Amino acid sequence: MFKRVLFPVVTLLAGLTLSPVLGAQTAAPNAAGKEAKLDKWNSIPPIKPTYAGKKSAPAPRRNLSGVWDAAEADGGRQPSGALEHPALMAPRGQGIEGGQPDETGIMHPLHYTPEGLAALKANKPSGPGVRQVPAALANDPMDQCDPIGFPRMELYELRTFQLLQNANQVIYLNQYFGNFRVIWTDGRELPKDPEPRWNGYSVGKWVDDYTFVVETTGLNPRSWLDHAGRPHSDALRVEERFHRVDHDNMELTVTIYDPKMYAEPWQGLNKYPLHLQPPDYDMPEFICSPIDFAEYKKQVEDEVLPSTEKK
Repeated sequence: MFKRVLFPVVTLLAGLTLSPVLGAQTAAPNAAGKEAKLDKWNSIPPIKPTYAGKKSAPAPRRNLSGVWDAAEADGGRQPSGALEHPALMAPRGQGIEGGQPDETGIMHPLHYTPEGLAALKANKPSGPGVRQVPAALANDPMDQCDPIGFPRMELYELRTFQLLQNANQVIYLNQYFGNFRVIWTDGRELPKDPEPRWNGYSVGKWVDDYTFVVETTGLNPRSWLDHAGRPHSDALRVEERFHRVDHDNMELTVTIYDPKMYAEPWQGLNKYPLHLQPPDYDMPEFICSPIDFAEYKKQVEDEVLPSTEKK
C-alpha cells in the first residue's frame, strides 16, 4: 500500500515520471480508445501534436504573463544533463558534440577549468549518463530534498511554470519543487556582494517589444547546475532570454557564465519552445517530501546495497 502512495515521490526524485507534458482542459483517448472527459482539476497531458501547425495571433507587446508548457517532446526533463550538453556516450567513443574523454573517461563537450573539473569529479549523479552511480550512492543535494536552486529549475524537469507581471517585477512560479523567483524590472542593479541564495538575485529588462533578458547572480554554490552534476561557483552569472514569438509561443535561451568552473560560457537551453496554456489551467503540485523520500531511500538501499555498505 505504501509503495502506491510513494510512487509520485519516487518519480519526482528519480526522474522516472512517464507523463511527458502537463496540459490543460483537452480530451485525450483512454486505454479503450475512447475520449476521456477532463475537468479543470485534471492534469492528464494533452496529445503532443496539438501544438504542431497551430495558428496563433500576434504576440502582445512586453508581456510574458501566462502558464507555459515547457515539456516539448519531453525535452524539458533533461535527465542526462542540460539539453544542449547531455552527459551521454556517442558511438565509437566520441562525445555528443565531438568531445574527447579526459583522464576520468568522461565524455563531455564542456571546457572545465582545473577547479571545475575537480568539482565535477566530486559530484555523483544518479541520472542516466556516463557518470551515473546507483541512487543509493549518489550525493545529489536534491535527493535530500534540498532546494533545487537556479538555474537547475530550468535545466532539469522543466515542465510547467507561470509568469506574472506587475509594474516592478516579473514573478516566476515553477511547478517542480514549488519554486518561485522574483525578477526585478524597476531598474535596480544587481547586488555587488550578495549573500548567496538558492535562486539568486535577478533583474530583467526588455531589449525590444518581444524579448525580455534576465541576469541572475548571487547563487548558492551548493546547488548543481543540472542532473549530470555540473558544478558552479559563487561567481556564476546566468542569462535568460525569453523571446515571445507570437501569442501562443515563446523561446527560452539559458546561458551559463562561470569563469571559476568553465573556460568559456555555454548554453544550457537554446531557443527552447514554450507553449501558452489556457488561463484556467491548474498546475498540480510536484513537491519533494522529506518523509516520503526517507522511506524511498531506505527501499533503494535495501535493494541496491549489501548490508556491509549501509550506513
